[in-house]
Amino acid sequence: MVRRDIRRRIILGGFAAMALLMAMIAITIRTWPYANPVIAQEPGGQDASFDGISQLIAEARRRGSMLHVLWTHGMCTHEMNWAADRAMRLASALGGAATQTGASEETTGLTRLLYRFDTPGGEFDATFVLWSPMTQSLKRELAFDSPGSDRARAFPYERATLNGGLKTKLVNDCLSDAVVYAGQHGDPIRAAMKLAVCRELGGTPVAGQPCDLTGAELDRPLAVITESLGSKILLDAARAVFVEGRPAAGGDSATTRRFASVQMIYLMANQIPLLDIASPLPIRPTPGIREEVGPRSSSLGRMVDMMDEARTGMPPDRLALMAPPTVVAFTDPNDLLSYRLISTMLDVSRARLINVIATNETTWFGFLERPDSAHCGYTWNRNVFGLIAHGHKVGEPLPEAPDVGSGKCL
Repeated sequence: MVRRDIRRRIILGGFAAMALLMAMIAITIRTWPYANPVIAQEPGGQDASFDGISQLIAEARRRGSMLHVLWTHGMCTHEMNWAADRAMRLASALGGAATQTGASEETTGLTRLLYRFDTPGGEFDATFVLWSPMTQSLKRELAFDSPGSDRARAFPYERATLNGGLKTKLVNDCLSDAVVYAGQHGDPIRAAMKLAVCRELGGTPVAGQPCDLTGAELDRPLAVITESLGSKILLDAARAVFVEGRPAAGGDSATTRRFASVQMIYLMANQIPLLDIASPLPIRPTPGIREEVGPRSSSLGRMVDMMDEARTGMPPDRLALMAPPTVVAFTDPNDLLSYRLISTMLDVSRARLINVIATNETTWFGFLERPDSAHCGYTWNRNVFGLIAHGHKVGEPLPEAPDVGSGKCL
């Protein structure tokens, strides 16, 4: 009896040791290096506070106005349910509700989806710009590379599962958007997004003329949220609107005043350093409008310049009430298609530039994080949405959005 008991204890002890060993191995092979994101303000890399949507709502109310949010998606095929998903996630992070109030097709393939948000801190509205349909006809030309037995219309040869998925989705459906935008086939996207930006500033597009901001609420606060390729597309369009609308001699105008109202820019998985290598195509000159000699090396730097120039002509009392322009860039170090932003390289010394380094998916053996999840996982990263919703205060815990589940990746 005693021997049997001893034997049982030895067996149980062996199982416990094995379980402990397996747990230790699991911890070793499966990690989340930045499960707690690092907040780093450039150029020094120190922790820094920044506002989220909830603070911007309150600030707008103090000024007797209402916040407006402009959001663009990134590369890969997106449909209208993309806007519904982002609105739901943002509303959940703010403890409120979102209601779609309309949809407007600015031009063939580009739609502005309008939402109203009701939160404990107050109301605001948002526009989600869907441009993905504009590239669908071009991407269909790559359909012959998708798996299939018909060699005339598909790829009949065997690919490894992961490689095959990355080829047909990441390359043929996603990277192809960046290729389209960088070339002449990107002209319709640039033109359509310029119209959309004019609308979002409260203006009315006029053929052959600058954006008409006669009826716009010039001081209404505006926050910008972009994903992936959407950052480049939106910044190029904003630059076009600004160049066409500012006075030739500089100074205050409806256009500069409207750009001065941009409070925060949040970039998820931005590709600006990579896409700026191609350089934005020159804006087509408009009769009577002074054109720039050439584009700056950084589309983000140019946006900050515009915000800074717009504030220069403001009355000191109004300027004193405004926080400095702030750009917050969310980056997973293992996201192959995202870049952190460095102030010296992007010439954004006139703005606060803050990098948020976060992990979107499990890292295995310190060797691999799924490339697709690393790139699109910002969408369901609770810290990312928590920070966009509520900002960050130095010395306080990072906010987390409620867990509403993961979404479709790529």
